[in-house]
Amino acid sequence: MNEETQIQIIELMDDGATLESSPELKGLVEASEEATKFYESLLVSESMLEGFFGGEKAKELDQKIDAFIDQQLEKPSNVSSITFKPFIGFAVAASLAVIAFTFVNSPAEILEPVAPVQIAYEEPAPVVVEEIIEEPEPMFVAGSDMETLWSTASQIANELGVDRYQVMYALYEANKDFFVNNNINAPRADRNYFVDLAIIESVDPIFASREVKNHIFCSC
Repeated sequence: MNEETQIQIIELMDDGATLESSPELKGLVEASEEATKFYESLLVSESMLEGFFGGEKAKELDQKIDAFIDQQLEKPSNVSSITFKPFIGFAVAASLAVIAFTFVNSPAEILEPVAPVQIAYEEPAPVVVEEIIEEPEPMFVAGSDMETLWSTASQIANELGVDRYQVMYALYEANKDFFVNNNINAPRADRNYFVDLAIIESVDPIFASREVKNHIFCSC
């Protein structure tokens, strides 16, 4: 179908012709499949224009198109505006066709609200700070520095803030073999005595006092 046939169909429809009232329009439309589709597309475009703007608004729009063509293109008065209107009509029809295609083919996507995307944020795992308990360095007392068990225990007790009998008890229990014949009154000068802090912290001061005094008095 050539452009001249398209223009003839548009001119006849613009004058109010229908297939029932105009044999000429009917002949042009039924001349080919392309002409039939072109005619149907014009009917759809016209129907959609009326649907968007209403009957009177469509006519008003049609008149504004004529005035726009006259003003912008400065066409001679003897040239029919219908010659230019097909191009505007095609543009409007194309836009409406896109809208119609979208509504017909994707109603669910258009009408149904899109649920907001929920992003799950994972709470950061609590930072676990491992407490590193440093083992205290073992304490030793040189036998050569030990004047008496009493004086040495008193000095260590002041530094640790404990009872002197706790220290004397710990020194004796952890180092019995360093006392001559296990005699608490006879520490050897050639040995290093281990200060067992675990014993000092766990032994009851009253119990430690009683045990140390027993060893002193019995020389054992």
